[in-house]
Amino acid sequence: MPQQSSADSDGPVSRTAGLLGRYVNHDDVLVRFVSLWLVVATVFTAAWILSYVLLPRGILRSGNPVARADYAGSVTREFLTLFAWNVGVSLVAVGANAFRSVNTPLGYVVEVVQAPQYGAVWGTGSLAVGGDGRIAPSLSVLAERSGPMEITAMVAIVVATRGVMIWHQESGPRWREPFDRVRSPREWSPTRREWALLVGGYLLLAAANYREALAIARLAG
Repeated sequence: MPQQSSADSDGPVSRTAGLLGRYVNHDDVLVRFVSLWLVVATVFTAAWILSYVLLPRGILRSGNPVARADYAGSVTREFLTLFAWNVGVSLVAVGANAFRSVNTPLGYVVEVVQAPQYGAVWGTGSLAVGGDGRIAPSLSVLAERSGPMEITAMVAIVVATRGVMIWHQESGPRWREPFDRVRSPREWSPTRREWALLVGGYLLLAAANYREALAIARLAG
């Protein structure tokens, strides 16, 4: 009886994961950006729809720190508050990129984990702006809200800083193998395209937060 090759014995899930891994870790930063954005958008949308259908309204407001914050008193102060918060969140993701498990920067994991949480906030109506009712899943909503801009900006920032790896875990199992220090932060040398995407990500984040500040100011009267 002929012996199966390792490629034949791999299941469709393994092949799909391998293909996805090649794209989200591609040398071209734009390929990485589009690939990771599609992953994040998919898990965000799935969580949005499922939470809209299954979870009670407003259940996540207590766990959304932005939803609990009071209006800062002016559009400028509200914008600076939101932007400072989101820059801090982005720096956590960039810092997580210093750790790489096999070929996966942990900043990617941060974004993939955050996306369904944000989608569930939409689905349960737990937002700071317009959070009294659920947001029904629809394409028109995506153009009306600043959330998709924030998500896109965060993905851009994370993929642009993929090269900040300092500690590397060469193989699995991931819950047991140690991380070894393999580089210094000074060895990170981003390309021009990575710099452009990084700056563009923060500019898009600023635009999204200013748009959100305007919406909050209108609601606050």
